[in-house]
Amino acid sequence: MTKSKFIIHYLMLNKYSYLFAIVCIFVVNYLQVEIPRYIQLAVDLLNESTTKSKEGLLENVQWVIALSVVMVVIRILSRMFSLNPGRITEAALKNDLFHRLNRLPSTFHEQYASGKLISIINNDLNGIRLFYGIGFLQLFNILFALSLTPIWMWRISPQLTMYSAIPIVIASVIFWLGFRKLRALHAKRLIRLQNLSEQLMNYLSGIDLIKNQQMSEWVTNEVNRVNARLFDCTMQIAKIQTFFMPILDYANHFMKVLILGLGGYYLLQAKLTIGQITAFLSYSVLLALPLMHLGRIATVYQMGMISIDSVQSILNNEVPSNDMLRMSDAEKSSLQGSTLLVQNLSYRYPNATGENNEWVLKDLSFSVESGEKVGVLGSIGSGKSTLVNCLNHHLSLDTGQIFWGGKDITLMSRQDWRSYVRTITQDPFLFSDTISENVKFGVKQQGQGADDLDVDQVLELSQLHEDVQRFGAGDQTLVGEKGIMLSGGQKQRLSIARALLTPSDLIIMDNVLSAVDYETERTILKGVFNRIQGQSLLVVSHRVSALEYMDKILVLEQGEIIARGTHAQLLESCSYYRETWELQQHETETAA
Repeated sequence: MTKSKFIIHYLMLNKYSYLFAIVCIFVVNYLQVEIPRYIQLAVDLLNESTTKSKEGLLENVQWVIALSVVMVVIRILSRMFSLNPGRITEAALKNDLFHRLNRLPSTFHEQYASGKLISIINNDLNGIRLFYGIGFLQLFNILFALSLTPIWMWRISPQLTMYSAIPIVIASVIFWLGFRKLRALHAKRLIRLQNLSEQLMNYLSGIDLIKNQQMSEWVTNEVNRVNARLFDCTMQIAKIQTFFMPILDYANHFMKVLILGLGGYYLLQAKLTIGQITAFLSYSVLLALPLMHLGRIATVYQMGMISIDSVQSILNNEVPSNDMLRMSDAEKSSLQGSTLLVQNLSYRYPNATGENNEWVLKDLSFSVESGEKVGVLGSIGSGKSTLVNCLNHHLSLDTGQIFWGGKDITLMSRQDWRSYVRTITQDPFLFSDTISENVKFGVKQQGQGADDLDVDQVLELSQLHEDVQRFGAGDQTLVGEKGIMLSGGQKQRLSIARALLTPSDLIIMDNVLSAVDYETERTILKGVFNRIQGQSLLVVSHRVSALEYMDKILVLEQGEIIARGTHAQLLESCSYYRETWELQQHETETAA
């Protein structure tokens, strides 16, 4: 979407409100130029003492009062119907941005840090809100004021109007020079604001490491350095605004002096009356207001254009075409309980260079039948997590490598595919909410329900029930940001409970039992087996004990499957598996 299409698209969201606001703004400006005309007539009648002149004076004053009251009412309506769309547009854009961010692939999020995205959504949208709100109001105020007011001034004295325009023209040229410099600085300021937000997000995420490693002084200096660059840019903007923006205001003051001087001369020459000079001064005030607002609308315009560029960097990123597709209910039902088939799967990260540009996964082939329990054993760096991210389509794949019920998963939308598969990661994310709500997260969005009995069952299956009972508020205990109130093992068990709450065709457990002891691990797995009878399970781990009761086990080393079979078969045929088993058994005995 081009910038012009973007502006028109969001203008059309509130087209009727804007149209009514334009009518109101025009009426307000028309009344503003009409009121001085009645003031002129009233002032000229002050020199006369006849009954008719007194009646005329009273009538003109009444017109001024009536038109002023009507103008106030219509001005309020114009502000309501021109400013509210700015808020509406901001809300609509936030929804559109979050919807797009939620659908963009992982390659996009690798390019944009969370801090920058947050800065765009919070700071840049303020510029767009002002652009569609106060910017719209002041734009039409200026257009109507600068078109109607000079006409009424010309009617009084063409010569005085021409002289009055001279300081305005000179000031406008100077103002335009400052306007050009200001736009570049506003763009630089928003970028530096995004960089500061990114830095703060990174440091707050690693605050424990910073404290433990006594890095506070270094972090403070880094933040000060980035903040100083933002401050320098902001000060440059302030200096330009201080010098260039008031130029039009100074020109207006000079114009008033010019009107009084030349107007007094024309009065002595009997070319103008006192009433006409009074009206002309009133028009100069009406002309001054939009000129003073011109500096503000220029700033709003700049911020709006720059903010639109930032927002478009998100909205113009293409969502993969397959993610736009949706399967019918009948097609979804036909694929339930299918077999996962992996054929010659190879993968390497697209942005890797040098030594890192090697194949992480090399020609993997295996299957997970309906209801089958499959384990994947591998050491750190063997490609286990990459395999999981390929299977749940977190990473972008080539076609013809992973199939579900004979259908290539790359030809399915990620949303449809993840309705069949559920992944429990080794680093679970918990929301700052209660334990119960964290377990039930996503259930309502999937159109399903879960009562407290279901939550208690899955907490017991994941061996977290006793821990929860020891908390003062039970399952209504707040876990804090990212689950800071829970230990690593409790977080993992809570993520298992979340996955077990509602059924799915395939559950992938990616090393989620690494933070619990061996006995708890066995108990959890037994509970999982009982809960998901008939569902497929893929357990990825570096612990042999987690895979002991699987139907089959794949041994992964340096991205290749070097052995496969049951636990008993691998103890006899695979030296790597046997040595790992013996080493971990020794660790268990030592710990006991």
